[in-house]
Amino acid sequence: MPRTRIAAVVAVAAMVAAAATGCAGSDTTTGANGHVTITYMLPTSWAGVPGFQENVDLWEKQTGNTVKLTPVPDANYDSLVQARLAAKSGADVFAGQDSAKNKAAIMKPATGPWIERLLPAVRKSITSADGKIWGTPSADGLNATGVIYNKDVFSKAGITKTPTTLAEFEADLKKVKTAGATPLYLAGKDGWTLLQHRSAVNADFLGADLDLAPKLDANQVKWNEIPGFTQEYQALAGWVKHGLTNSDALTATYDSSTAAIANGKTGAIINGTWALGAIAKVNPKANIGFFLLPGADGKSTVGLQKPNLLKVATFSKVGKQAQDFLNFMIAQPQAQKFLDANPGVSAFTDAKAAGASGGAADLQKLVDQGDSVVPFDGQSVIPQPQDDLIAAYQELLGKRIDVAKFGEMTQKAWQGAGSKAGAAGF
Repeated sequence: MPRTRIAAVVAVAAMVAAAATGCAGSDTTTGANGHVTITYMLPTSWAGVPGFQENVDLWEKQTGNTVKLTPVPDANYDSLVQARLAAKSGADVFAGQDSAKNKAAIMKPATGPWIERLLPAVRKSITSADGKIWGTPSADGLNATGVIYNKDVFSKAGITKTPTTLAEFEADLKKVKTAGATPLYLAGKDGWTLLQHRSAVNADFLGADLDLAPKLDANQVKWNEIPGFTQEYQALAGWVKHGLTNSDALTATYDSSTAAIANGKTGAIINGTWALGAIAKVNPKANIGFFLLPGADGKSTVGLQKPNLLKVATFSKVGKQAQDFLNFMIAQPQAQKFLDANPGVSAFTDAKAAGASGGAADLQKLVDQGDSVVPFDGQSVIPQPQDDLIAAYQELLGKRIDVAKFGEMTQKAWQGAGSKAGAAGF
């Protein structure tokens, strides 16, 4: 998963898809019969997921309009979208650009009957301070970060229930090791995977203090002074020290981690539930579950990602039809059809995947049981210093620094990011 903001959106949205046709750069056209062509610019990794193309086809059939899907390589997506927006051509519908300061200059506010159907927490999370919603949510399932585990491996180790404390989790990892599997698989070469541990930990911090994000953004609190910070990272360092992780944690990749858990070579990984799809591709029969990484105080909070927001370009000559298309794609019948094909946690109150199982069902149960928070990276207005944070993780996992130094590196990286962003208080 690339580390840029748009690429993070792409990875979370791997279940939103399109069959790629056409070429990039074509302008919107209106036919003699009054029907229009809408150019939808999307990342190539969104291609081929069941349910999406069928809904596109249905809208085209009902309206007579055409949706021209123009795929762009993931790594270049953000920059190419920006180029199209600057040229005011070649994209009626696009994703990303969520952090743009002057949104009105590049996108239109979204509206539609779907607003009343959103889960209250989701509606709140995508409503900006000006009261507008800058983008239409997609139908794909929402994701959360936590512990993805092989239920068969845990069962073989004699583990009958998921842990609720860090001590219980470590005890379970030791049982898995005794049973002959790698307890916890870390993929340090693809550094973004390490930050999924951070996301899981931060969700618990936010659950304990709902005002934590604005406090950090205003430099009113230091990361290494957050209650539970030291305990969480001492636990992580302890897992490495006690041989409860793979020996190649710093050189292992995301693909090797998903293969290891799919094939029962490891008990668990810490990642987002988007990884469930990659695991299923390796071994469709893998018995996979999901639970939240225990908080230092024994309490855990679901950090539920915002839905992907699709925007209508301000310069689009067919903005009305483009918004109608996006509204159609998430109307109840279409949203339900998509979720049935791609089980996940829905952003809507009237659509729930009937076929959800394994990790997806576990996450749905957690969401149904209690409150959730938007992950820290989705709340903070300061661009996250991801490279510096990954470096700190790699130093800690390499046993070259202790937790105190890790805390110092984390805070220093945050200070630099805040200063660079010109945030007040830095």
